[in-house]
Amino acid sequence: MNKEELRSFWKKRRDALSASQRLMASAAITQNALWLAHDANIIGIYVSIGSEVDTIECITSWLWDNKTIVVPRVKGNDLEFVKLTDFRQLKPGVFGLLEPIDGEIIDLDSIDVMFVPLLAYDDQLHRIGYGKGFYDRTLKNFTGKKIGLCYHDARVYTTYPHDGDIKLDIIITEKEIISN
Repeated sequence: MNKEELRSFWKKRRDALSASQRLMASAAITQNALWLAHDANIIGIYVSIGSEVDTIECITSWLWDNKTIVVPRVKGNDLEFVKLTDFRQLKPGVFGLLEPIDGEIIDLDSIDVMFVPLLAYDDQLHRIGYGKGFYDRTLKNFTGKKIGLCYHDARVYTTYPHDGDIKLDIIITEKEIISN
């Protein structure tokens, strides 16, 4: 299988998980994410949709803890990160993703930890994303902690990484925390 075939396979497999499987796995992943970011002040995180690992509980908890939460918004071929203060800021944007329609843009260098979506991962902490390269372009200049959120069964032997692929520091699944 090549990278595109892996992407398609893991997207279909993730979509096939039952709602209860996703809910239980997301709850376990959330607990570890909250723990790993407990000392962060500014947290970057995607707003989950569909069968992705649910990030809403993390975002809600951090907002209650007065953490600064920033979420991505597509701008051309890049991502910019906008401070989220209220879920009402979010509207469907590019690719149907929930993006903030307004809010303060936060400099990438200010973000302590970035939680990243992925479809599959390998033991070297490479990820298979959605194929547009938005996070790889963003993460190449990111100096904070890079953490992927993924279901455990999406571990693969290889993700067929290339020079533009950025490794993560940590991957959280419902069964383990993987780091180098």
